[in-house]
Amino acid sequence: MALIPCPACARQVSDAAVACPNCGHPIAGDKGGANGTFKQALTRPEAVKSGFTVLGMFVAAPWIARVLALVLFVVLAIVVVIYKH
Repeated sequence: MALIPCPACARQVSDAAVACPNCGHPIAGDKGGANGTFKQALTRPEAVKSGFTVLGMFVAAPWIARVLALVLFVVLAIVVVIYKH
């Protein structure tokens, strides 16, 4: 894997990256099609590790997960109410 400049923000990005972590611009070196990109991103070791971390949070400390879910729900509800008007 080599580092290449992002076409949008010029930051150094891995040529194996799906998108630039800084600006989100798709990286031209990605060989997957539009349908395969999301699946490839989900099967990367980092995504699997993150998924297990979230699952572990729900299992090991469910009260923390419930509080975070409640806070997220309240914030999203406020955003929906504000943008609805």
